[in-house]
Amino acid sequence: MIELSGGNVPVPAGDESHPGKPEVDESVLVLRAQKGDPRAFETLVRRYQQTMYAVALRILSDPDEAEDAAQNAFVAAWRRLPEFRQDAKFSSWMYRIVTNQALNQARGRQRQAQPMSGEDLESAANGGWLAAAPVDPEQQAEQSELLAAVHQALASLPEELRVCWLLREIEECPYQDVADITGVSLYTARGRIYRARLRLAEAMSSWR
Repeated sequence: MIELSGGNVPVPAGDESHPGKPEVDESVLVLRAQKGDPRAFETLVRRYQQTMYAVALRILSDPDEAEDAAQNAFVAAWRRLPEFRQDAKFSSWMYRIVTNQALNQARGRQRQAQPMSGEDLESAANGGWLAAAPVDPEQQAEQSELLAAVHQALASLPEELRVCWLLREIEECPYQDVADITGVSLYTARGRIYRARLRLAEAMSSWR
């Protein structure tokens, strides 16, 4: 069984993370994993664990709960590998699993997303959608307030709008992938993203 404790997955010998070693094609790793090779699946986990944790964190707004959701998603993926179709994208499949896991977790605990601190948001972004904090203390304070306002605005969105917006704008998923991950039509996914953008623009109007 794959060890996923603590959010860290050991790198097996011969993994592509070794410097100078070419990266193994994803489809090859998935096929090996489907045949019962745990080392291949560990490699897939290493590739996607940070991304999937970030998705769960943006939905749940709690690092511990996000870690649980990401780990549970990988465990579910390992068990459901026989269901995976080779003509699909493994990343999209994992997005759907971790998104559903995080949403079910949030509903099960009957909680709403709470604002994270600016520091937590910057850490979660991992150099992605948020710029690095400025050195100037005044600018840093202003950015922290902006980050808190952004997250508060996101937290106020209905769940279905927030998830679609995060997948599209933060994870940069194509519209069709957003639709597939959330289990809705392409038309519905586009509509949700559009409505989320309108609501966020209105909520952040004072920062223009």
